Amino acid sequence: MTKLILIVEDHPIVSESLARIITDSDLNVQCLYAPNGAKGLAYLNGNPIDLVLLDINLPDMNGIEFCKVAKLRFPKVKILAITTIAQRHVVEKMLDQGADGFILKTSDIEDIIGGIRQVLNGKPGYLGKGVKDLIKGNSQDNTDNPMITKRESEILKLIADGQTNQEIANHLFISTFTVDSHRKNLLLKFNAKNTATLIKTVITKGIIDVT
Repeated sequence: MTKLILIVEDHPIVSESLARIITDSDLNVQCLYAPNGAKGLAYLNGNPIDLVLLDINLPDMNGIEFCKVAKLRFPKVKILAITTIAQRHVVEKMLDQGADGFILKTSDIEDIIGGIRQVLNGKPGYLGKGVKDLIKGNSQDNTDNPMITKRESEILKLIADGQTNQEIANHLFISTFTVDSHRKNLLLKFNAKNTATLIKTVITKGIIDVT
C-alpha cells in the first residue's frame, strides 16, 4: 500500500530534491508539499498522511511549534525533522515535542532513506549521522555560532537598534509577519528565551556590531 509523505519545507528546490530522492528509492510512497506550517497542518487535517518530513525554519512558525500542534491534533502522525540547524538544544526540543526522528540536510541519501524507512515502519527515535554526537556534546555545536542568513543579520542589527517589528518591516520593505517569523527563528537558533537575551547573546558573541 502506498504511503503518503508530506514535505513541509519553504524552499521549492529542497522539497523537489527530497521528493526525487524518495521516489527514486525502493519506498512505495507518494509525496505532497506544504510551503509553510499552516498549510502543512491543513494537509494533515484533510489527508491520511503517514509521515511528515519537517524543516525547522518555516516562514510562519518553527518546526518545534508545528510538531507540538501536529502531535496534539494528530497523535498518530509520524514526524521526521530534517534541517540544516546542527544544534543540540534544537534536537532535544524537537524530540521533547514528540518528533520520531531527526536528520541533518547534510546527510547522504542512504541516511535520509534509512530514517524514512525506519519511522514509517513504526520505529521512532531515528537519529541521522552527526545527530547523536550533537546530543552527546561531542561536536563543535557548543562552541560554534549558529548559521544565520543575510536577512537575519539585518534584522538582528535593527532589533539591537531598538526598532519595532513595524519599523523593521518598513525599513526592509517586508511584512511585520515576516519580521516576527525571523525573530522567532533567531530566538530558536540562539536558544534565547526573549529578545533581550537574544541581543545580549549576539553582541557578546560578536555576531553584530552595535558601535
